[in-house]
Amino acid sequence: MNYSRSFHHLLLAITALFFFIPTTHFLNGNNIAALLATVLIGTFFIYRLSVWVPILNFKNPYVEFETNPPIYEFVLYCVSILCCYLLLNITTIIQFCSWGFFSIAYFTNIKIGSFQFKGLRSIPILKTIHLALLWSIIGFLLELNELSFNLAFIKIISIRFLIIFLICLGVDLRDIQKDLQAKTTTLATLIGFKNLKTIMLLLNLSLIVFLSLNFIDNKIELLIATILLLCILYLKSQSKSATFTILLDGTLFLYSFLILISDLTKNLT
Repeated sequence: MNYSRSFHHLLLAITALFFFIPTTHFLNGNNIAALLATVLIGTFFIYRLSVWVPILNFKNPYVEFETNPPIYEFVLYCVSILCCYLLLNITTIIQFCSWGFFSIAYFTNIKIGSFQFKGLRSIPILKTIHLALLWSIIGFLLELNELSFNLAFIKIISIRFLIIFLICLGVDLRDIQKDLQAKTTTLATLIGFKNLKTIMLLLNLSLIVFLSLNFIDNKIELLIATILLLCILYLKSQSKSATFTILLDGTLFLYSFLILISDLTKNLT
């Protein structure tokens, strides 16, 4: 196991957990620990799968892996998630499974004869929208049945989506050299580092102006959007990959943490 990569995946799993925790206050359920464990283990497992890369065939074997996972590790994750599911109701299980299948569609390959579709991440703009949607939805996953899709909700999820969308575009910037070498088409490889960075800055500035006009309702989002703007300005084409990861994933982690703290504060007062 690559421990540095696993640690990165664990931090992303914790980030997803922080986004998710406010959902549990909405439910009044008795199996909060199982819910939280499912999100933490499930997110970590999905990121491990993205390294192993499942390949679906229409011949035997029907499922292969680009990089074979250690059997003990694969079984451990599956058993852990199933144990959590034993404590959850069928509706919640369906919601988690739907989110999981939507997640793995990002990297799962489909092979038909000599043709191979390399998941949604092989489609430039769709991959970024898909990834941003995944991170946005986890914060509302179990609330979607109860929420009325009014203007207030659309505004909240749209702001969160745009912030995460900008972070995901930053990941495209980070991987531009690797994607060029692998002949993988992304928005960054299509329009270039400088052009994509300019678009990101314009989107970010527009978001900051909007949030400034609605400051009372969007204090956390305004702070994060401002931090993100500074990060994007700092990033250069020659910046190290680790610098991109620390700044972008760090901003995402801080965003989820502040949302969690804000939610806990509201429930204590």
